Amino acid sequence: MESRILAEKVKEIEMTEEMQDRILGNCYQKMEDKKMNKNTTKNMFKRPMIAVAALTLCLCVTGVTALAATGKLQGYFKDITNWNGAITGTTYEQATDELELQVTEVSDDLTVTITMLKPDVAPYSSLETFGLESYKIVDMEGKVVVKGDRTELAEVVDGKADVKISLENATEGEYKLQVTEMVGGSKADQPLVISGIWECEFVH
Repeated sequence: MESRILAEKVKEIEMTEEMQDRILGNCYQKMEDKKMNKNTTKNMFKRPMIAVAALTLCLCVTGVTALAATGKLQGYFKDITNWNGAITGTTYEQATDELELQVTEVSDDLTVTITMLKPDVAPYSSLETFGLESYKIVDMEGKVVVKGDRTELAEVVDGKADVKISLENATEGEYKLQVTEMVGGSKADQPLVISGIWECEFVH
């Protein structure tokens, strides 16, 4: 009964199945410790309360779902699997608060400056190049003007990389650059796709 209540509480929180499994594992262990240290009879009347208390404790102590100052989840690695469950690669998810974008227009080129806010921690500490994996440029009404895939990767210098996007097909006006995936590379590993939500307004 107690395990079922705990599982239901965790499922109410928006997160990946992998993160839910890690939370449940930590919580079940803490619940077992509580049972050993308390009278069995008392536990029969307090089980729902213990389940909720253990869930709160696990979320705070383990840091699996630690919230950033903005209230968003911190970045985490996620395995890529094929049809039979074999791991074929890795992505890095929820990196919105760990990367910053700035745009500068020169002629018909838009320079996108990617800044790593945590350059000394994984995965950024090992990345030598950086680029955009997928992006869109939309007008102020939301109409897509430019849609692109992986850009040429630029060298990372002092935690920053400058990536160029062509604007030759865009007329004069106000636009937004929308990015949901970036990509980092190094000589030793395959490119790492980094997911998040970034948006920059600019005037062409």
